[in-house]
Amino acid sequence: MLNNVNYDIDITKEPPADDTARQYYFIEKAKAYVQRESEELGRPLTFCVTTFGCQMNAVIGNC
Repeated sequence: MLNNVNYDIDITKEPPADDTARQYYFIEKAKAYVQRESEELGRPLTFCVTTFGCQMNAVIGNC
């Protein structure tokens, strides 16, 4: 479904006012930033997410 969204995004211009288009604008800016950093380092960028405790919804109450 998301693959069908086609915005002509120009990250050299101001962000769009439309919320959805604005999100895609910043996604494209982030992708360009990550690509640039990866090329400077000569390797892909990586990340680590560490969570602590129960990640279930508090309403469930099984924690």
